[in-house]
Amino acid sequence: MNNFVNKLKAKIKSNRYVELKKQRGMSLLEVIIVLGIIGTMAAVVVVLAQRAFTNKDITDLNDNTNSVRVATVAAYESSGSYPDAAGVATGLTDMASIKAATGSTAPMVATLVNLGQISMNEIKNGISGDFFTMQGVQLVNGATGPTKGFALVVNGLDQTECRSFLLQAGNQWDFVSVATAAGGADPAMPASLSEPVTSTGTTGVRRSLDASGQVEITAATVVDSCEDSSDNAIILGSK
Repeated sequence: MNNFVNKLKAKIKSNRYVELKKQRGMSLLEVIIVLGIIGTMAAVVVVLAQRAFTNKDITDLNDNTNSVRVATVAAYESSGSYPDAAGVATGLTDMASIKAATGSTAPMVATLVNLGQISMNEIKNGISGDFFTMQGVQLVNGATGPTKGFALVVNGLDQTECRSFLLQAGNQWDFVSVATAAGGADPAMPASLSEPVTSTGTTGVRRSLDASGQVEITAATVVDSCEDSSDNAIILGSK
């Protein structure tokens, strides 16, 4: 009888151990599942946050280029032309360097700030950290005399930023071209704002004052534009 009772107690203990082991295993599995869910959610949050920051950067960039355009027209409207000898702005670093930049070869954005037409923050590309290089250009190919148009460079964009900015800002300008220029560098300025449009390739003119150049920049146009690097630049032009 005692042997039977002892065996029964041993079996009960064994069953309890197995049950506890099962419970412990399930708890560990549940922890792993929860950690997996948390990890997935964290990854999604990071992606969404990155997109939100990129969207804000592009919106700020669009706002700044529009502000510069308005200020430029206001500053040079009375003279009837824009300075074609204006220097590059990549050498500007702070307000002191902007104030020191004067004369006919001074960067146009420095002149705009010194004239009180715009603030230092508004003449800056927040993505590359450079100030916008601008220059007066001819409206049509082969023209001579006063430059009635101007071009503005946005450099140092990666492929996603380049395409997003091109789609958001492109149709607001008379001339739009995709070029190559990393942060701290500038592409060659267009000969005029009437260069013919190129509809294919990662770089080239997407919109211009050419007879057939006032086309709408669409998602189909943008998807083939811009290199897979951070060396993309967009040149915007206005009359």
